Amino acid sequence: MASLLHTLSRAGAMAVLALSSAVAVADDEESGALMGDLMFHADLMSSLDTICRVRRAPRDWQAVVRELPPQARTGELRALSRRLSADAGQAMVRGSGGCSTREFAQAYAETRRDYEQLLEQWARLNT
Repeated sequence: MASLLHTLSRAGAMAVLALSSAVAVADDEESGALMGDLMFHADLMSSLDTICRVRRAPRDWQAVVRELPPQARTGELRALSRRLSADAGQAMVRGSGGCSTREFAQAYAETRRDYEQLLEQWARLNT
């Protein structure tokens, strides 16, 4: 399990790095990296909910993305984030053996915790 999560985390980290680098061009490095990471995780959570057809009350993972500065959510950056997160989501599902496995539930919970931590960082940065 640890190996699977490490592999998935590594793939996600590479995607976040690509997105963060693109966003950082439009802003300072630290906040650009945070915005890229936050956008990727919002898209990843949305992708996972779609792939696995989550039946609970849906959460608006994208709400924070709409609050990012316009230069951080251009059409090109949004398309990149969606593509990277869709690929990472598919890899998470495949790598964990499917949506109904304990491994997937753990990976989903870890991804959600990461998203929540990023939200907290974003809130601190904007106060």
